[in-house]
Amino acid sequence: MNTKCLQTILLLSFIGAIASITAAAQGGWRQWDLHLRDGSTVQANPLGLRDSRFTRSMSKDERGIDRAKISYISAVANSLPPIPTADVKKDLVVQMDGKRTQGTVTFKEIRFSEGTIVQNGKEMTLENVAYIVFAKPRKKVGS
Repeated sequence: MNTKCLQTILLLSFIGAIASITAAAQGGWRQWDLHLRDGSTVQANPLGLRDSRFTRSMSKDERGIDRAKISYISAVANSLPPIPTADVKKDLVVQMDGKRTQGTVTFKEIRFSEGTIVQNGKEMTLENVAYIVFAKPRKKVGS
């Protein structure tokens, strides 16, 4: 093995080690963006669900964000399908491959950015979900 080949192998090994340290520093979990109805966006690293509220860190003190305040959640990834721009009458799940399904979404469990949701009686993991767009909440009488 010549010196140039050995140097290349060592360099690639070093780059791989640095990349794995960076991933470990983030916990190795997927990141999500929570797009709020007021137009702001907050990052969830990791996304969680506690007492029916979305959390965006591992802090036990975090109160979380109520679902009604969230327009949609999106995975942070290099390539995502287009996000629907119109308001939806029913919750909308958009898979990474662009497939869309509509119907009320309930959250069975979310911890460390992974979990299970239920839509139309079918369970699915968040693994292949790009977006969950929430139907606008109905206004309460007298509001």
